[in-house]
Amino acid sequence: MLDKFADELREQREKSGLSLQQIAVKTRIDLKFIEAIDKGNFAFLPDLYVKAFVKQFAKTIGLDEILILKKFEAAKEGKELQLEKPVVKEEVKKSEPVKTETSVIEEKKEETVKPSVRYTEPLKTYNSSEEKKNEESEKSKRQLIFFGSAGVALFAAILLIYFLAFHKSSEIIVEETPIEEVIEQGNNRYDEETAETTTDSSAAVQSPDSLYLTFKATDTSWIYLIIDDSVVREVTLYPKSKFTFAASKEFKATVGNSGAVSLQLNNNAVEFTGTIGTVRHFKLDKTGLIYLNASPKSEQ
Repeated sequence: MLDKFADELREQREKSGLSLQQIAVKTRIDLKFIEAIDKGNFAFLPDLYVKAFVKQFAKTIGLDEILILKKFEAAKEGKELQLEKPVVKEEVKKSEPVKTETSVIEEKKEETVKPSVRYTEPLKTYNSSEEKKNEESEKSKRQLIFFGSAGVALFAAILLIYFLAFHKSSEIIVEETPIEEVIEQGNNRYDEETAETTTDSSAAVQSPDSLYLTFKATDTSWIYLIIDDSVVREVTLYPKSKFTFAASKEFKATVGNSGAVSLQLNNNAVEFTGTIGTVRHFKLDKTGLIYLNASPKSEQ
């Protein structure tokens, strides 16, 4: 289904007359990612970034980006998006009978014949003055309950207005940054900082027994790293950038666009083999590097 989804995007792109290079310029997305989408390869980055790129791609070639994202989600599950058809309800109007002169006269006769019905409250009688006093006391009790309930409700309303108007909440609301802004910030960072070196805070205190793993990138890629089965790091690498992390026992990692990444353990090169546009999983400790078949998970 992903191939069929990619064919739909490719056909619309050809109809729009835009080349892959032109779309890359308009969206400010690397050309290799645009080419991957056009070929139906959607495993080049985490799903969050892929959705954002597909949305920008669809918007540029004139498609409804919201509908395209729904189709993309359905294609990943091997399904085809079923669009709901509006149901049109026909209103059936009943024809009113035509009144003739004779029927009008009959209706008037019926109205004159019908007696007027009036509701009269039954007359209450009291056997003794005691019963009358009891009923009056019951009425007064009901009145007291009514006015008491009204007073409680009014007091509750006043308290609610006070807390809403004068009591300030100490809750801190954090707005989530839209994915489009994240991508734009990444593009600006790529334009302004062509070479960046970053060291993880856990590597600040050096120890002879520690392991120091450095990732170097020649192209845009991403890393999901588990340190000593407890600490999780997610990092995006830009061209000519590197990140260094420290551990006491081992590293487990998933590397996207693995052909653009090289590794160093304690300043010694590690024989890591990857492929451009593909994901690679591995485990690394003092004994060496072992490739994994699936993305690693933290044991804690």
